[in-house]
Amino acid sequence: MMIMKTAEKAGIRRIIMADATVLKEMNLGKIRAVLCSGCSLSKTALADITGLSFPTVGKIVDEMVKTRELQAMGMQSSSGGRCSRLYQYNPDFRNAIALILEGQTIDWFLLDSLGMTKNQGHIDVEAGLLETMALLLQTVRRSEPSLCCFVLGIAANIDGAIVQQSYEYPELKGINILKELECASGLKGAVGNDMEFSAEGSWQRLRLNDKTSLISFYLGKCGFGSSFVFNGKALKGSHNVAGEIELLPWIHQEKLTQDVSANTLPESVLQCILTYALVADPDIIQLYSHPLFLQSKQEIADRLKQCYNSDKIPVVRVSDRFRMDYEIGLSRRALTMMAELKDESC
Repeated sequence: MMIMKTAEKAGIRRIIMADATVLKEMNLGKIRAVLCSGCSLSKTALADITGLSFPTVGKIVDEMVKTRELQAMGMQSSSGGRCSRLYQYNPDFRNAIALILEGQTIDWFLLDSLGMTKNQGHIDVEAGLLETMALLLQTVRRSEPSLCCFVLGIAANIDGAIVQQSYEYPELKGINILKELECASGLKGAVGNDMEFSAEGSWQRLRLNDKTSLISFYLGKCGFGSSFVFNGKALKGSHNVAGEIELLPWIHQEKLTQDVSANTLPESVLQCILTYALVADPDIIQLYSHPLFLQSKQEIADRLKQCYNSDKIPVVRVSDRFRMDYEIGLSRRALTMMAELKDESC
């Protein structure tokens, strides 16, 4: 009987401790969300904004200062009574690096904890793409002690972290590029398709609501690509080939790139866009700026009307912000990873 009571008490203590941990994480998240805007606030102001008690805020803030997540920024002026100390989120508490591999070039930018770009660069690669990226991560990590993760965008079909098919990078096919770079750098990483990141970035930039869907089409250095986004997430499909239009033989035979000199959009490409639109039925079809798309925008809209047989068809829009959307998508993923690392360290 005594053993059973002891076990029951131990079980209750574990439940209480688990509940206390969850509550602490929730309270920490509230404070972090407020300060991640970049403002400087006192403990009193944080308590007012978050609705938490002053003692709770005080304890959490003191712990965040000890771990360098927060910085004390001096005193707040007061018309009477004691001055309050101000606290600000430390932008260098965590850093992340984003890499863009397109063609034989690597563009990179370093982000702080608030999502601001600290540094950036460009590398022309003659040989050894994987080795060059690994060396870049190692070099930046030595100069940035707070670097904790990386995100890589690549113009290739990625299944998990393995390059399945790439007409541009045959030397990377079959390689677990994430594992290789994590082992070489000692950093946590994420790898994804260029169209997935850009489409998610576009969804974020346009501030679309959770129920709005969007399809993007792009002609880049490595060919023709697309991606479908719903609720802010790119849909990859069961085998991670959703949107990999370039894998279709009749599309690959067109050999379309951003340098194509054709005067009209090939019928096979137009049919592909119409089919994708009808299958996914998005709210928005986004064509990233290219002469072929600019010339064909109205034709695509007219053909959609014929297919839908209705006044309600997807909005067809042309955007010249592919690179901006790509970087937004990478930054968004990097910030998510940094936040997850913060939670793991709590």
